[in-house]
Amino acid sequence: MIVSAWQDGHGSSGLRILEANVSLYFRPEWKTVSVYLPDAADPVVMPLTDSFWEGSPELRSSQIKAFFVRNGLAPWEKQMPPNFELVPLGEGVFRLEWIVKPRGQPSLPLS
Repeated sequence: MIVSAWQDGHGSSGLRILEANVSLYFRPEWKTVSVYLPDAADPVVMPLTDSFWEGSPELRSSQIKAFFVRNGLAPWEKQMPPNFELVPLGEGVFRLEWIVKPRGQPSLPLS
């Protein structure tokens, strides 16, 4: 699923999930989820808060904020956050992957 970076303007950061994907990939019985970041060996464990289920589906963590800063992603232009692929691995475990735009190839010469 595609997710975007999120910040609340008060110092909190995380990953925003589309509301349509919440019921597809998350279970109400899960109290936390674990997310493996592209540049870390250990997963980040994040709570699924009441607000996650009530219209604010963000996975919030200071470790996510540190990931953004470490990789030069924060700050970003207003309403232009970076996007990622969040891959479900099963039972509340996910892997965050980079989305890389494909580079075009140089034009071929006409002659």
